[in-house]
Amino acid sequence: MNYGKSRLFALAAAHGASLLAVPAVLQAQATSGQLEEVVVTARQREENIQDVPVTITAFTATEIRNAGIARPEDFIALTPGVSVVHTAEAGDMQVSIRGINTGRDVEPNFALVVDGVLQTNPNALNQELANVTQIEVLKGPQGALYGRNAVAGAFIVTTRKPGEELEAEVRAGYGTQNSYDASLYVGGPISGSVRGSIGAYTRSTDGFYDNSFLGCDDCVDTFSEDGFNGRLLFDVGGGEMDFKARYSQIDSGAINFNASLALVDAAAAFNNPSFYANPNNQNFVYINNIKASNEQENLNLSLRGDWDVSFATLSGYISYNDQQNYFLTDGTSAAFGLYNFNSVCQASNDQIVASRFPLPSPFFAAPSSLWGTPAAPLGSFLPPYSPTTCDGYQYQERNQSDTSIEVRLTSPGDEALRWVGGLYYAYIDRDVVVSQGSDLNQGLSARAFVPTSGRNPTDLLYDDTFKTNVYSVFGQLAYDVVENVELALALRYDSEQRDVDNNVKTCNSSTPTGCRAQTPLFAFGSNPYINPAYTATPSYATDGIPDRSKTFSELQPKLSANWAVDEDISLFASYGFGFRSGGFNSSGSEATINQYFGNLFYSPGVRNISDVKDDYKSETSEAAEIGMKSILLDRHLQVNLAAFYTNVEDLQYFNFFVGPFGLLRVVTNIDEVTIQGIEADFHWNVTDSVSLYGGYSYIDSEIDQYNGRPYTKGNKVPYAPEYTGNLGVEWLYPMTASLKLLARLDATFVGETWFSPVQDETLPNLFTGFGFGNGDFSRQKRDAYSALNLRLGVEGENWTATAWGRNVGDEDYLQEIIPAPEFGGSFIHQSPGDSYGVEVTYRF
Repeated sequence: MNYGKSRLFALAAAHGASLLAVPAVLQAQATSGQLEEVVVTARQREENIQDVPVTITAFTATEIRNAGIARPEDFIALTPGVSVVHTAEAGDMQVSIRGINTGRDVEPNFALVVDGVLQTNPNALNQELANVTQIEVLKGPQGALYGRNAVAGAFIVTTRKPGEELEAEVRAGYGTQNSYDASLYVGGPISGSVRGSIGAYTRSTDGFYDNSFLGCDDCVDTFSEDGFNGRLLFDVGGGEMDFKARYSQIDSGAINFNASLALVDAAAAFNNPSFYANPNNQNFVYINNIKASNEQENLNLSLRGDWDVSFATLSGYISYNDQQNYFLTDGTSAAFGLYNFNSVCQASNDQIVASRFPLPSPFFAAPSSLWGTPAAPLGSFLPPYSPTTCDGYQYQERNQSDTSIEVRLTSPGDEALRWVGGLYYAYIDRDVVVSQGSDLNQGLSARAFVPTSGRNPTDLLYDDTFKTNVYSVFGQLAYDVVENVELALALRYDSEQRDVDNNVKTCNSSTPTGCRAQTPLFAFGSNPYINPAYTATPSYATDGIPDRSKTFSELQPKLSANWAVDEDISLFASYGFGFRSGGFNSSGSEATINQYFGNLFYSPGVRNISDVKDDYKSETSEAAEIGMKSILLDRHLQVNLAAFYTNVEDLQYFNFFVGPFGLLRVVTNIDEVTIQGIEADFHWNVTDSVSLYGGYSYIDSEIDQYNGRPYTKGNKVPYAPEYTGNLGVEWLYPMTASLKLLARLDATFVGETWFSPVQDETLPNLFTGFGFGNGDFSRQKRDAYSALNLRLGVEGENWTATAWGRNVGDEDYLQEIIPAPEFGGSFIHQSPGDSYGVEVTYRF
């Protein structure tokens, strides 16, 4: 046994006593009321959750309703080993499962399956969970059955099917921050062989934060979503067809970040601790002069069928999804003097000086008359998203349409040898735009490219179309070696052909300046190419950036065993592989980093960052797990334990770069990381009325090799909290024969979290040459936090009224810290404060 695996079992031994102590105490009391049996579809067939050799957290319809689960963040908070960050925009949800994070601008790290249909869009998870009846969270690599990107796990969501009788439900709620939501569902028979349903929902909030410069309380983290869905079930050829359609619109704020500087030398030199502050103590202010806008439109269509073909069940689906998403908001780079010599910038900045609008220390605004003089060699030192026009604006698009098809055969579940086999194909068309431009105080056009004659001319542009063809074949064999022992082998082969076409204008006779920055004063008076790749390779300016194409493929096996010790206890073990395809960054990314950061060195011969390319490698994971599932005390107590060890090669990680060019998000690979940990959860029906439940996950992660930043070896894996846990109690009290009182208390706990490979290092940055010194990033981590949610409701025969509170202790904690080492600091995002509300549901 190697050293890494030895440490895994040492961790299990060290923490096992405390984990097992909870069940030991619980067994000391006698109770009534049994746990319901949970049936899951984790292996593409219906099985008792106890018989599946996978760590699964399942939420039934009753638990979803009682816990008030309406968004993905709600069930993730109740799942040990899983955490989430939701910051930059509506579709940007960073899910970490056992230490492996989704990663911005790459495919997700999990499979999302809704009613048997695999979703291909990485933003598909972040939608309202309307009419959901069950949620299964699978942890560990699931690629053998679910394929592409399921390196860390899978989410399996089941929604309400229209039944044989007419059903209707209406729900409405209102809360603090002027928040309201409502939904409607109607379903039932249409004819003898056809059932259908329709649904609609709406949700809106002004948000928690105010913009003190614009003077508005509904222009920072505002959010609204409206959606409609329909479903038809009908009999065809002895089988059932399931057609679903869904449409939704989102309108929200975006990029609600502040900056936290890590300039330790500057703090000492200027005697100002704000240059080197703890981001966990940030006093957040929002003073951007541009009201951010984020709009998203979603269309989802699917047709799925199941037929009995005597020896197996034939299943298949075809799915189409289209998402259009953009945001337009303030720029980031005023601190670099990007537009200092632009007259509009100078006039805007002088207005700030004249009004003495307070900027957060250590930022300051100097009158333009001093810019460039010995008295103020840098002019103003402005924060990102400042109240002046000197930071310009940023615009991003991430649009995707995709079509997928799967055909699968599944053997009966009551035989000693059970098997699944199938084929999968997907076509994905994705457009990605990142642009930076001039804010001339004339309003903004939400477009990728705005010419010189426009209100907000474009100065820097990345614009690419990515096309992907996915081909897969998969299967699984499960065999009962003896009556109570199952061995299973699953295998999948994925091949992804990826192509990228660049859409940035070239310099030719019809557009002689189309590839040049539209504002000549951009970047200190120069007139650079609009995409730095043209500077690195001048022929691209006339011939265009060449198209690129690569194929990524991988075989993903998984071996598992399950031993039913008796009817109440089972032991399982598994060993499997996961695969996330490589891909392409925006064309010109490598040229941008080399142009602006090529001369920054951590030490002689060691550059700060050296592996930024216009493409990135595939990520592969290798994971081993052992676990126990048990139902004790005459089915009143459930206890589950697991220990896991994961080695990941070429972990895909997103890097955030800020400089005179604006901003850039780039995916690189951390060459090798090791993640190991232990998990435990329990659910105990103390009486018919009272239930206790909880879970805990501890992760020990380490970067073993990162050639891009070799000095980070030994650091923690980004976005992997040291621990996650939850603890709760639910009380269901019969007040009368027809009235019940429901009270529920949920506490969640999240440990210390790093968000970048750069952690305790001290590094040079773009300000070092101006006397600001190096950046010390030892404080750029999120402190551990806990949050408390409450629900109190009364339920009648066909109605429910509930009062709720979220984060009732008003815990002040960060949602995310995004270090930008070359900037000398981090971009930080706060989390929601306390909120309260009521909701009423009526069922017909």
